[in-house]
Amino acid sequence: MLLTQNTNTLMTFDLIILTPCPSFYKTKLFNEIGKELSIFVIFTNTLSSSRNSDFYNESIHFQSTTLPQSFFQRIKLLYKILSTTNYKRLIVSGWDNTSLWFSVLYSKKQKNGCIIESSILESKTSGGIGLLKRLFLKRINTVYASGIPQEELARKLNFHGKIIKFGGCGILNYNSQPPFSERTVVHNFLYVGRLSPEKNLKLLITAFNNMPNLHLDIIGFGPLEEELKSIANKNITFLGAVNNKDLAKYYQNADVFILPSKSEPWGLVVEEALNNGTPVIVSDKVGCHYDLVTASTGLVFKSENLESLQEQISKICSINFYNNLRKGISQLDFIERAQNQVKAFVSGEDKE
Repeated sequence: MLLTQNTNTLMTFDLIILTPCPSFYKTKLFNEIGKELSIFVIFTNTLSSSRNSDFYNESIHFQSTTLPQSFFQRIKLLYKILSTTNYKRLIVSGWDNTSLWFSVLYSKKQKNGCIIESSILESKTSGGIGLLKRLFLKRINTVYASGIPQEELARKLNFHGKIIKFGGCGILNYNSQPPFSERTVVHNFLYVGRLSPEKNLKLLITAFNNMPNLHLDIIGFGPLEEELKSIANKNITFLGAVNNKDLAKYYQNADVFILPSKSEPWGLVVEEALNNGTPVIVSDKVGCHYDLVTASTGLVFKSENLESLQEQISKICSINFYNNLRKGISQLDFIERAQNQVKAFVSGEDKE
């Protein structure tokens, strides 16, 4: 907690961060930033029961607190923190709750930064909502954008300040990049994520129902689980929940990872798949496809277009094309990607 020091002495931080919850990938990122800066992290949300049991299990090595549920208590605590500390920078994650608005209005604009993980693909930029986002960004000096579509969103909202692309949304449970090895057949496909409407899984299941010679494993749980099971043929297997730290073997055993989402601001699972040497197929609504899915790593299909999805599945089954993807993926440097994210927040330098 913050107020452990003598209340007559102002505490000093290089960076105060407001972020939703202590997800493992955010905690890993903040732990690394905390090795180089004095940081204080304010979590604005409570833990969600819709996540795996180990989603929040990463050890925290920085000072932090969680805001109470009561609106007035939240604002009171934020005021106390911001008014009784010396801090060089304040970075908030998004603009979608009153705690973030209060913080950037109270803090001096030249200190304020905003992490944008929403993308131009799914975010509203017109009407009343667009106006509110523009007003919010008028209080921001620096935008930290996950990637290209997040930078485009900031530009579309008429933000003219400094934009730093940090290349992700946190630090994964990284593995050593597997060495290149050819495979002789493409047969096993994998999906990892929530079983919820925005993930577009009915389309994915329809595609594999139409391609019975291929196999699809589905990892995850969610509100559509029973319905999806009821429409899936025998070449589709539901594996349920798998702990995040155990996913590597599933990625590495699969030939291809597929993320068919109708809405996906980034897509952490795409990074996880690539880090485990697995080529990917993603929809054009998956935000990270601009930054990560290239001619050397995978394919992109038109969201909600069954023919487009099946065409890309067929294309990736061409063994020479497929092995070229595996070779390209083996040359990616995920340690450097993690270091670039830390560098962006520590020194304020773009990943490029």
